[in-house]
Amino acid sequence: MIPYTIPLTATLSRMPLHGLLSLLVMILLLLNPLLPARAQRFTRSELPTTVTTPWEITYGSDHYLWVTESGGIVSRIHPVSGEKTTVYTAPDYFPGSPKEQSPLCIKPNIGVGTLSLALHPHFTDKATPFIYYLYSYNSGTLDTPATRFKIKRLTWDATISAVTADSDIVLNISTGYDHLGGRMMIIQQDSMPYLYLTVGDNGLSETNLPACYEPQSTNPNNWAQDPTTKNGKIHRFHLDGSIPIDNPIAGNSFYTRGHRNSQGLMYNSMRNIIYNIEHGDRSDDEINILHKGMNYGWKYVRGYHADNNYPGEAEFVKNYKPDPRIANDSLVESFYSFCASPTQDTASDGAKWCSIAPSDGIYYGSTGIPEWTNSLLIVTLKDGVTTDPELYQLKLLPDGSLAPSSSQNPNPNRFFGGDQALNGRLRDIAVSPDGRTIYLVNNYGGGRDKITVYTYDTTAIGVDEGFQNDDFILYPNPTNESSKVEYTLSTPERVCVTITNLFGTQVLEIEEGLQPAGRHSMTIETGGLASGVYVMSFEAGAKAHRRVKFVVMK
Repeated sequence: MIPYTIPLTATLSRMPLHGLLSLLVMILLLLNPLLPARAQRFTRSELPTTVTTPWEITYGSDHYLWVTESGGIVSRIHPVSGEKTTVYTAPDYFPGSPKEQSPLCIKPNIGVGTLSLALHPHFTDKATPFIYYLYSYNSGTLDTPATRFKIKRLTWDATISAVTADSDIVLNISTGYDHLGGRMMIIQQDSMPYLYLTVGDNGLSETNLPACYEPQSTNPNNWAQDPTTKNGKIHRFHLDGSIPIDNPIAGNSFYTRGHRNSQGLMYNSMRNIIYNIEHGDRSDDEINILHKGMNYGWKYVRGYHADNNYPGEAEFVKNYKPDPRIANDSLVESFYSFCASPTQDTASDGAKWCSIAPSDGIYYGSTGIPEWTNSLLIVTLKDGVTTDPELYQLKLLPDGSLAPSSSQNPNPNRFFGGDQALNGRLRDIAVSPDGRTIYLVNNYGGGRDKITVYTYDTTAIGVDEGFQNDDFILYPNPTNESSKVEYTLSTPERVCVTITNLFGTQVLEIEEGLQPAGRHSMTIETGGLASGVYVMSFEAGAKAHRRVKFVVMK
């Protein structure tokens, strides 16, 4: 190790008392023991808020959490105090009717609930203070009930903190005995905002419950690829509920088809990539990149096309016939498939299935948690033999593709599984604007429905992975005008250095670009930084990371 080059004793002899005390505090912070690799860097807490079967949580531009609850309820919650206000209860919310039950099914009741919510992209502007949300209603009569879902638009008045108007914008969204889908997202593309909606296939797997549908041809999941039906699709609307003229089929809201139970939508605005998350059947939970008009295969294709892990899959892919009504129609395989080659029992005990049951996720583009920047964050529901309700982080490369995985640096990485007894089933995720606070909502788990909060600890410093011993050296430390970093790359990598203060605010960034394998050095100019303790995050591609605490001393 190269020694410090600043004559520290001479510096101390010339320093006034208050400066000496500050330096001693800085050095004590600097000398804190390094944390082990993958140390827990989050502080867990719970908001005191009482919530009932929450389904959606969104961090609004008004700096409040917006949550949907059972019974057609929309709530607004302070993200720190947890104080809750019920801002709207749908007067026509419908919980289903015994007349719609299927007594032969293990899930006999028709699918109902308060599902997704989305805020207008310019929610805090006076011209567009709109809230969109999805819930079940009765499209029939009391004698002949017909449960459906609708999208309602609410008008919010921030001056009085109240909903002042409401209107139905999309009606007659299908439902069934399972697989409701039900996620919405407003995405701004080419200066035009669109409302995307996922609708599940509404059926149950035949091998589970053959008595639900007699004959099996009446099972709604048979229609997931039929563009004339609503189920098994992702739909696209204008924000007034009308259908865009450039949808795949004129006058039809469908955007993509062949989905099983899509419960998540994520948008990478840097690359204009829309991802959906959907539940597989015992295996092959999927992340897909959505392309207009395309077919994602359910129920004939599950996960990757080439794995042929389902009877008849390879033949269907080989002989696929495009729909002549849809321009450039083709099958698209999944971007990522969880449990693509199942080894567990997939026929009997559901607890043994390797399906993780992903519910929703977000694209994380913040630098608040440097290790997560440019990642997909996905929350899951299933507590099984090999699965936990937890958060999956899938690191992406700059072009939006999946970063490679290794034993030392797994991709995806997993978080919060050790807290599953407290957290329960994780239904949705929201992130604060600075990227350092994670909010999770659960359904009937961990003793009560709740909002769990994970706050990133910006002072937790340690070796992440990828560097060993003298592969990485920072000196001098403490420093005044500059420090040097020496490092070794085992393969060509893009190198980036960011420096933050202990509150997580970025104060310096250095992009070195693609560098060849071998030994390198760079100089970190710190002359423009005030005296204090800082954190340097060094990243070499997706393979090597280090976070180091160091002192600037003037």
